Amino acid sequence: MSPKPAVISVVGSLNVDLVTRTPRVPVAGETLTSESFDIGFGGKGANQAVACARLSRTQHQATNSEASDVDVRMVGAVGDDEFAGGFLKSLQKDGLNTENVEVLKGKKTGVAVIIVETESGENRIMFCPGANHEVEARDLVDEESSVALFQLELPVDVVLHNMRVARNKGVETIINPAPAIPLPEEAYQGLGHLIVNETEAAILSGIEHPTSWDRVAAVFVSRGVKNVIITLGREGVYYQTQKRQADSQAGHMVAARKVKVVDTTAAGDTFVGAYSVAVARWRSSSSQGASFDVDAAITYANRAASMTVQKKGAQSSIPWADEVPES
Repeated sequence: MSPKPAVISVVGSLNVDLVTRTPRVPVAGETLTSESFDIGFGGKGANQAVACARLSRTQHQATNSEASDVDVRMVGAVGDDEFAGGFLKSLQKDGLNTENVEVLKGKKTGVAVIIVETESGENRIMFCPGANHEVEARDLVDEESSVALFQLELPVDVVLHNMRVARNKGVETIINPAPAIPLPEEAYQGLGHLIVNETEAAILSGIEHPTSWDRVAAVFVSRGVKNVIITLGREGVYYQTQKRQADSQAGHMVAARKVKVVDTTAAGDTFVGAYSVAVARWRSSSSQGASFDVDAAITYANRAASMTVQKKGAQSSIPWADEVPES
């Protein structure tokens, strides 16, 4: 009899992406002719859920409905508009369980307007939450979950309530607090994994112009976080753990792969998804007594994200497991 798959519950946003590509962002009062316009599916929650699904299986497994060792469940809401049906079908095609995505009558699906600078690959995003902000603060993390993954594109009371639910159920909890806002102390107490970029690290730590990532990480560890991961773009990823700090060890850097950047949209979400899959597999393995290998998880997540930035788009740029290089 095959072991039960590890379950990742992604409690987060589902947005339609309206993407314009332009050589540069227009200044105030200026009109530019863009290079292209596309409509796609996104939202940090849905992007990270797709990343979890794709990076836990090959494309062949998804298209042939073969069992994976990871079951990814999307939890959130869409409107009853023209976008909802196609959105859910797209998620299901990637192997996601969408039974816990509500279709809210009379509401609009969330929308993200994204401007991508083609010369740099950098993006700017404006977010209209729509149905995402209609999700209620009730228990959304089911009993079977190995991992619960959160962001901050749902109402903060929904996120905080379900982080408490996950903690009380013994579910390994990961949060990528974006868009960043200061969080109460309770959000950090017993938190397994905090994944932030440079800007988010500064906002949440209260250190406006960080000169030492060890100092920033120490703030989060003192609040109760077990693993602090700070993504630094081309510079790689810094991490610190509760155990390393207790042993007076400095944080560690994992180098990024050097690739040509086309579009950074969903690169962070790919990283979070890959990392979450590693956590889920660790939690469900027979050798659960072993320590979580955060270095190996970050190295793999870095490789996965390096594939995303080489393609245009959000969910469409997220790789499958067999597309991620081994080194």
